[in-house]
Amino acid sequence: MIDFKKTKFLLSAIDLAHTPKLRKPEVALFGKSNVGKSTFLNFVTGGKLAFSSKKAGKTQFLNYFLIDDRYYLVDTPGYGFQQKGINKDKAFALLMEEYCLSKRMSGAVVLIDTRRGFDKDDEMLIVLLKEEGIPFALIFTKSDKATRKEKDAIINLLKNQSLPFAFSGERGEVYSCRTLLLSLFHKNQ
Repeated sequence: MIDFKKTKFLLSAIDLAHTPKLRKPEVALFGKSNVGKSTFLNFVTGGKLAFSSKKAGKTQFLNYFLIDDRYYLVDTPGYGFQQKGINKDKAFALLMEEYCLSKRMSGAVVLIDTRRGFDKDDEMLIVLLKEEGIPFALIFTKSDKATRKEKDAIINLLKNQSLPFAFSGERGEVYSCRTLLLSLFHKNQ
């Protein structure tokens, strides 16, 4: 069994040339800026490894975390963020396209704010993952702040789609989130 508490920060990669040389199964965390990727990473590992900020756009690189010396969990930059008139989506798109086409990932997790639902950026990412044959799961963040109506809307939207998903933010959901990650680590082995 994997020990998620044995997770440590490994490195930040500005591009694929700076990613770990030792190949291990890796799952990437994708989502809009400020969706809670770093918070999710801390949630599933039970630690304070990733810096989470209320300010969007803090993650700039591919941040690699080593889980139990066997798997990489990769915190990616958020999409949909503009700062001081500079659209960071182009740089993000180039890095993410290169990353997705590199065939490095065993799988991906797309994080979506439970209170906001899907938008066109989320849908475009999901289409790319499907086109590249990358297995993925949806994790709905901030579910502890969502109303029952918001959660029910997500469940109704996905009930006929056969996509794996879980809610995070509530302590009881950590097992479901870890189980989804484990299934993605082992998809292409």
